[in-house]
Parts: sequence; C-alpha cells; structure tokens
Amino acid sequence: MRIQTEHNQICWYAEGVFRDPSPELFDPAWWQTHRQVVGSSIGRGVTWFVKDESRHLVLRHYYRGGMVGKVVRDRFWFEGVESSRAMAEYSLLAKLSEQGLPVPRPFAARMAKQGPFYRADILIERIRGAKDLVALLKQGPIAGEVWHKVGQTVRQLHDAGVYHADLNSHNLLLDKEGKVWVIDFDKGAIRSSGSWQQANLERLLRSFTKESQLHTSFHFVPENWQALMKGYQGKAS
Repeated sequence: MRIQTEHNQICWYAEGVFRDPSPELFDPAWWQTHRQVVGSSIGRGVTWFVKDESRHLVLRHYYRGGMVGKVVRDRFWFEGVESSRAMAEYSLLAKLSEQGLPVPRPFAARMAKQGPFYRADILIERIRGAKDLVALLKQGPIAGEVWHKVGQTVRQLHDAGVYHADLNSHNLLLDKEGKVWVIDFDKGAIRSSGSWQQANLERLLRSFTKESQLHTSFHFVPENWQALMKGYQGKAS
C-alpha cells in the first residue's frame, strides 16, 4: 500500500492500480473533466461510477445519517487515521478480498482533517454488470436457487466473523454469472460469533419487508426467505 500525505490530507492507494495517484482522484469534478464518469446514484449523497483505463470504480463520499447528519452532514470526530471511516473500510475490504470473500476490492481511501474533524472518501472496485436485489425484485421474481446462494453468501461472511453494520437488500448484488456480492462495509468489523449474526439476518428480513411495502411491484414472498435461510443453514435447496 502506498501512503501519501499532503497538507491536511492522508491518502492510501493500493499498489499498482494508479499510474500517478493524487488527491484529485477523490474529486468527481476531476473525473468529469477527463470524461471518465460513466454513471451515478443518489442515496445520502451522490455515488459516482468512474472508469480508469480498464478499471471500473465506485467513488463514494462519507455522509452522516440520522438527525446528526442534518447538522454536520459529512464531518466526523477525528480519533486516529486508521479508525477513520474510509481507512477502516479500506482495511477491512483489503483483508476480506485477500481471503477470497465476495466483496469489492478497495483501491484508494482519503481522510482530510479539519481541526478536530475530518471528511472522508473511498474508491473501490465496481462489480461489472451486477444489480442489487431491490432492482431485480422490482423487475420480477428471483429463482429459488438464487435465494439459496444469497443465504450461503451471508453465512460465508458470518463464518469468517464479518459483521456488516447495515446488511440490507440494497447491499446484496447479483452479477451476470449468478454470483452474489456484498457491498458497503462502512462501520463493518471482524467479530467473534454472537447475537449480532442473528441480528444481521433480522435486519435483512426487515429490509425486504420494508421494500415490499414501498413498491407496488416487488416480488418478495415468505417462500423466498425460507429458501435464503436454507442456504444459510447449509440445507439442500
């Protein structure tokens, strides 16, 4: 990993990814100037999809949630470089990728300090051709074997001790080859087995239930969850 310090910024870059790594890589306007923005999505803020040579990347700025986020939208209290949001997620994704788990590879992370606070950004791999389960379920039903794979994937992460702070239907992707991926590991961690694993599953079920209430055409039924749990429990589909 290459570490670059410039004024109040600290940037981490994966070795051999960028020819000339610089803080400009975390600026959407820089990518737009070079006509390398290929899309975007809107959540708490704008997530940018960019292309660097043959690589497709996701550029994400960190925002606060809840009521606090309405006041201090993207500033976080500084408690050390490695525990900052971007660097913590980068470190976790790097570790999980090395283990061959189905998560995107991290390419770069930045923390910009401002007094006792900091702002943060991350660049990660974009899973080409993948769609999240919400988008797929709006289009039509998902086959039972896919639900089974989703359960297997969640169990794979849990067996590795991977805690996902916000496991929901938007953070599970299915690519064109039928592989299930998990994204968005902000505030994730490695933990010993415990009640958090069951809480993860309950949160995921609430997410599917919530989406089915939000959309008139959303193809989720109790049998889908049963198939997911069979996969999680290692039972035949």
